[in-house]
Amino acid sequence: MKRLWNALISLQLSLWLLALLCLAMAAGSFLLKGEQGAAINFMPFFAWLMQTPVSHSWWLWLTLVLLALVVITTLLCSWDAVMARWRRIGFIALIAPQLVHAGFLLIVAAHLISALGSSVQQFEVHQGELLQLPDGQPFGVAAITVQGSPMGMPLGFSAELVTDLRNPSQRVTISPNHPWFSEGYGVYIKQAVNAPYPRALLEVHREPGAGMALSGAIAFVIGNLLVLWLRSKRDGDMRGKTDGSADEETTD
Repeated sequence: MKRLWNALISLQLSLWLLALLCLAMAAGSFLLKGEQGAAINFMPFFAWLMQTPVSHSWWLWLTLVLLALVVITTLLCSWDAVMARWRRIGFIALIAPQLVHAGFLLIVAAHLISALGSSVQQFEVHQGELLQLPDGQPFGVAAITVQGSPMGMPLGFSAELVTDLRNPSQRVTISPNHPWFSEGYGVYIKQAVNAPYPRALLEVHREPGAGMALSGAIAFVIGNLLVLWLRSKRDGDMRGKTDGSADEETTD
């Protein structure tokens, strides 16, 4: 049992699993194409997975299995490290690697949540058109603006949205990389044209795991920075001891 436990918490096993995970996703990047490849971007991941034949989605099932094994090894490694080092090392030295692990686990959990409950919708809209978010909240498109160069090349575009139809003066302007967020939904403008009349392509996203993914990324970064700081501090202490020993030998 001890040999099995050591194998499950070993770094070598994690590296092999990560290598296989990369190979599975690399295979999928070449295999996923056509209508099925496009559909995965416009529906919840697990809904797409259940509707797609295994002959086309086998690499994703393999990816999920490998990812689950990586999660298990991460949890076991964290448990073993905490139990073995509890009250034997400083708090920062104990918690830093666990922050890295926790960040990774939060990111994985966030993607699983989004895979179950995310949504993407696209609408071609015109000025003055009324729309609804998936939760039923109405909004209107007050104006669509396209900036062009003297040569007729598009330079940028935006849309002015009425976010509260009871108060038409309550408006927000969206542009590429500046969406409007409402109750977990993000409204993005993807394209806009003036001719023959102003119209735009809007995309409505819902990513329920976004907040958790951000928390995981922050924990992951902080954990890595602490690990680097501890290692640099340890290396500095070792160099100090080596220099001190050399000085004593010189004095003798």
